[in-house]
Amino acid sequence: MAWNREQIDQVALSSAGADYAAFERIGLSEMEGARVLDVGCFDGFNTLLKFAPYQGVRQVVGIDPSGEAIALACAATSDERFLWRQCSFEDFDPDDDLFDMVYLAHTFQHLPDKAAAAAKAFACLKPGGFVVIKTVDDSLKASWPDPDGIMRQVMAFYEDRVRATKPHTRHTDRNNGAKCYGLLCDAGFEGVSIDVRHATTAGLGRDERLAFFERMTYFRKPSPEDAEAVQRMGELLAQWRELFLQDGYFFDSPTFMVVGRKPGAAGTSGDASCALRDEALVERDGFTLAPMTEADLGQVMRIEVRSFPDPWAPVAYAMELRHNHDASYWVARDASGAVRGYVGWWEAPDAATIAQVAVDPALRRQGVGKLLVEHACSRAAAHGKPAMRLCVRAANATARAFYVTLGFAEAGMAQGYYTNPADDGVLMTKPLSASAAPADGEPGPSSPAKGA
Repeated sequence: MAWNREQIDQVALSSAGADYAAFERIGLSEMEGARVLDVGCFDGFNTLLKFAPYQGVRQVVGIDPSGEAIALACAATSDERFLWRQCSFEDFDPDDDLFDMVYLAHTFQHLPDKAAAAAKAFACLKPGGFVVIKTVDDSLKASWPDPDGIMRQVMAFYEDRVRATKPHTRHTDRNNGAKCYGLLCDAGFEGVSIDVRHATTAGLGRDERLAFFERMTYFRKPSPEDAEAVQRMGELLAQWRELFLQDGYFFDSPTFMVVGRKPGAAGTSGDASCALRDEALVERDGFTLAPMTEADLGQVMRIEVRSFPDPWAPVAYAMELRHNHDASYWVARDASGAVRGYVGWWEAPDAATIAQVAVDPALRRQGVGKLLVEHACSRAAAHGKPAMRLCVRAANATARAFYVTLGFAEAGMAQGYYTNPADDGVLMTKPLSASAAPADGEPGPSSPAKGA
């Protein structure tokens, strides 16, 4: 087998967090009956590692051009959800049995025609389905101090004398990561996003640094019959290895996780509907409402600390965005793209609850708060929630009156709910009706809200 199984499986383990984060971004844990196509499944190790934990995945089809690799994959599991086929991506025919996800883990950069591969992934997906690409970009690797440019010499020699001499790397583009955005956009995908994860030598011990070095270099070694190349690459790798062993040496290898969505409504698998996230932007009253991301947290915290004496910490929002699948957080952007307000709510079977809402002090009493609360109510109604709840300080008569104008009614007290300063909480509720939800309520939990 041309590839080094031990090293490839080690890479799958060491970088698994990037894959799981991408799966979380597309809501894989919420899908029921989903079908996945794993392009370049190799020996099945990575495929099983990444998808076996998701019980909502109905079927994973792994394809690889190597018969030996497919034989190993077949022997790796008795889980009937996993099917293995010896086939290249170029020759693969989905037979109209389309997928909810096409997954290419360190495969995309090796395919002969990247644009054709992106188009093929698009064709293999149901409307609303996702492509997830894990890839590399050597042009963005960092090596310091490296006064003689040893890392770049290794990479240049690999490109000149090694890559094209091996059948499995003949078409490899090692500077592939930054190109993926344009390739997926050109193929018709929407909402393309890239998360760059960094593996570095910072904090690593000697043995860990050596293992890291081996993962970065095992595939760059020339074929034994090219004695001149073997000698020269050996000299360069020996010098680079010495750098890795220096405590003050820093090396950074970025991994690109690229996600794109095929336009259209989410498909279904079998009798179960896949809960793919549909969070289209909403334009209203001069503002754009969009799902909050971690990239927004700087602007969100700027408003947060100006709005509350006991603001949430940034990590609280980060944990909500990453892990609370019953929560929705949206921001309101002005024409310049600046965040001017935000709202977050949790959904439970019996009701939705506003957890936090705030508006830039410079824009208060200009309708932004009303816009955000109405948006939360409309989406909760469209999700079938019968009521929206919230909690407001008893001493905040202005906020209580504001919520009454939006259709909320006082429904009880939460004694001593607030601190800094101490205050009781007034529980308020508003009945919701899906038939009465505004047009911006596109189909998409219970603790009192603090943001009032």
